Amino acid sequence: MISVKSILFGAVEKIVIHCEATRDEELIRDRIRPDFSDAVPVSIEPSMLGMEYVQVHYSAGLLRPAHADVMVIS
Repeated sequence: MISVKSILFGAVEKIVIHCEATRDEELIRDRIRPDFSDAVPVSIEPSMLGMEYVQVHYSAGLLRPAHADVMVIS
């Protein structure tokens, strides 16, 4: 069931982690997954910018457009 908050403000669609290839992908996924539903896909891609960061993609809601937040890891 879709919550009222998701309808108004959108919901997390996917999480993309940009990090160094030497990191353990499963360990990173396991640390992120408990905070989100299993329905939210978590993908890991190599970082092309020389820094590690996470992009959280949100769907559109009635009061907020679709957007993505970026958080720097290191």
